[in-house]
Amino acid sequence: MKKIFVLIGSRQKKGNTAGFAKRITDRLDKEKFEVEYAFPQDFNIAPCMGCSQCFVRTNCVNRDDLNLLHEKILESDLFIIASPVYMHYFTADLKLIIDKSSWWAHTFRLQGKPVVILSTCGTNGFDTVTKPLGEIMSYMGGNVIASANAAMIPDQLDNEEWMEKVSGEIAGRINKYAYIPHESNKYIERTFPYMKASVQLQKEHKENSNLDIEFGEYNYWRDTGMLNYDSFEDYLKEKYKCKEVVV
Repeated sequence: MKKIFVLIGSRQKKGNTAGFAKRITDRLDKEKFEVEYAFPQDFNIAPCMGCSQCFVRTNCVNRDDLNLLHEKILESDLFIIASPVYMHYFTADLKLIIDKSSWWAHTFRLQGKPVVILSTCGTNGFDTVTKPLGEIMSYMGGNVIASANAAMIPDQLDNEEWMEKVSGEIAGRINKYAYIPHESNKYIERTFPYMKASVQLQKEHKENSNLDIEFGEYNYWRDTGMLNYDSFEDYLKEKYKCKEVVV
């Protein structure tokens, strides 16, 4: 049974964004996929204090539900993240969650996990959510396998033919990528060498400093073995080379 975790940035559990995501997940075989939906009000997420301790500790100092939400994302085989367009961007609730997950963008924490990005809008903002979320998910090490926006004008949200076509295509990709080893992409590969150099500088700073500093990001790179590779693709191939694929 493959786990799909769906994080909706809207507080409207029966809104357009949740409905768009559900059109896709409803097409999946219930005997093969376990789907869990989550909304901002399901978690107590404290405001980001800007203390930067997450980069040192690789977790948030707040005693809120962020770690629980992170666990659900990381334990899933495929992650769907979705938001309506609010003022040409994703929602403040989703922005808060992403802000408090910043260290993931320095450590490729999603580790090649397949990601689907969805958004809904009224008359404009067709890519003002999907584009930035796609970049952020790639920075976090997620392999974006599908991205789609559904608008009221032009008629897409209520267009049965359009919905069937798009939801079918995305469901097909989910069926494929949920059962293969995690993969990299060109956006991750472009960033990987720069982040590797950055965390190596953390090590040098620690060695040349008299301060008792612990760099959580460097430790993560070291412990996962990413520091031993020149590309994220090679790292993932080694990590998943013994993974048995069962369809």
